[in-house]
Amino acid sequence: KTVLLNEVHHRVKNNLQVISSLLNLQSTHASDPRLRNILAESQSRVRAMALTHQLLYERKDFSRIDLGEYLDRLTQLLLGSYREDSARIALRCVLPGEPQFLDLERAVPCGLIVNELVTNAFKHAFPAVRRGAVQIELKAVGEELDLAVSDDGVGLPEGFDLASVTSLGLQLVPLLADQLRGRFTVASGEGARFELRFPLALPTRRPR
Repeated sequence: KTVLLNEVHHRVKNNLQVISSLLNLQSTHASDPRLRNILAESQSRVRAMALTHQLLYERKDFSRIDLGEYLDRLTQLLLGSYREDSARIALRCVLPGEPQFLDLERAVPCGLIVNELVTNAFKHAFPAVRRGAVQIELKAVGEELDLAVSDDGVGLPEGFDLASVTSLGLQLVPLLADQLRGRFTVASGEGARFELRFPLALPTRRPR
């Protein structure tokens, strides 16, 4: 069974990497900047998902992922995606001292949420040549996990409402938070802060 699971995750990872490469190839042939941007965002989401299978394959523990390790590796991927901006925008990941384990079903939404929020910050929080920092922070609070993405950029537009945004990436965030049965809060002032609080363990389902 272990050998079979190992092979499954290895193949899923490889297949997702092929999809990522195809999206990258397509973007290099796209003349429309908007289309290139859409393809790049899709590639970033696929890479975030592929990383979960990469970690399961590497650790040979197919039941859970250390969320801190995943976020740290995801940070490196995102830095690679924004090489041109990394000279003026720092990306930091602050993690708890103890590992926080999640199953694959919940690690993927966490990774996608971070991917979308970091992408949004790099694109909109630091216009022109403004310098600043984006921070990913994970901490345990009792029986819950607190996952936050914050920046010291220009802040959110007045009257910002996550429920009425037109950006696909930000539309995904509350949907993914619902999968985690989490509570999402947004704050803006000197920068922006998106914070998700969700249970470390989901209630067990009663058999029918």
